[in-house]
Amino acid sequence: MAAQGQAADSEFEGSEVSEPAARPATGGSLLQRLVPPAPPLRDKGDPLAGFTYGGPARRLVAALWLLARHPLAWLVPALIWMIAWPFSLGGGTYALVGSVAQYVALIGAGWVGWQRPWLFGVAGVLVGWVAIVWLLLLYGTRFGVIAPNQVLVVLLTQLLLQVVVGFVAGWYGGYLRRRLADQRPSAATTRTRRR
Repeated sequence: MAAQGQAADSEFEGSEVSEPAARPATGGSLLQRLVPPAPPLRDKGDPLAGFTYGGPARRLVAALWLLARHPLAWLVPALIWMIAWPFSLGGGTYALVGSVAQYVALIGAGWVGWQRPWLFGVAGVLVGWVAIVWLLLLYGTRFGVIAPNQVLVVLLTQLLLQVVVGFVAGWYGGYLRRRLADQRPSAATTRTRRR
């Protein structure tokens, strides 16, 4: 700035905090190397702050604890997914709208369930799929929609597919939320310079 004939604004330069650049994670799994974990959300506390269980299967109990504490984050997307599912089976515009509604509901579950986004996506799709399976078993085999000897194969392959879709869509929703939150400028960079 001195080369341009302008005086340096010492107040502005002094307020900037020089933080070292974040180094990429070394080691870890292939997934962690390809897609490093997003930083935690600002102004959000630890999602497991009140969780005190320390016994075996801690991760499973923590997942169930998070789902129990935030039921609307996965039940509402499950309801939307379940309502949109029959539309996704049709053709044309109805199938497109139904499929988009299903994926947006699962991405929304991951967005709202930022604590473990993949968990909320999978929980949403599982609750919706259980309701659909119940309807298929109740009415589908009676009216010939599914042949009785193929019910188990069809339902298990669809369950596997839906769990993978729920995992990826929920993870994407949470990852997208964290990345967008990480791009917000800090208070030091948003201050305007004096002229």
